Amino acid sequence: MTLTKNARRIAAGALAAAALPVALATSAQAHTTSGCTVEPLTPTYAYTQSNGVKVLNYRISVNCQSGRTAYITQERYEEDGFLNPDDHVGTSYFSARGVQTLNNYRTLVDTESGQEEMYQKIRFYVRSDNGVVSAWTGWHTSAVRSFYN
Repeated sequence: MTLTKNARRIAAGALAAAALPVALATSAQAHTTSGCTVEPLTPTYAYTQSNGVKVLNYRISVNCQSGRTAYITQERYEEDGFLNPDDHVGTSYFSARGVQTLNNYRTLVDTESGQEEMYQKIRFYVRSDNGVVSAWTGWHTSAVRSFYN
């Protein structure tokens, strides 16, 4: 059976539309627990130091209800290929209340020739002002962004 050009376009569009909810579901990395929503954002270029080293901003979006504090562990990575494990390049710790974006400026690593593929993972727990503490969340990963050194 041969499909007309129009039928192929309709079929291709239907397949793309069917895949869209899955793609959207896997790209959202915000996580909510105990009244706080925390999301690791994709690393961004911030500036270049006078010595020529690039600095990235590993941002974290935080939105906590009144009376709650999120305690966040952030790990930063350089992504490697199939056979090599990703390079862990640093860990930071934060606490945050209310609605804010945390900024964590770090120099770009030089682990390979070509581009460095950078991302972050976060996990957190919440403490309320009345002393109730949640369990740690699982790890949540940002999108990867490539940077030239």
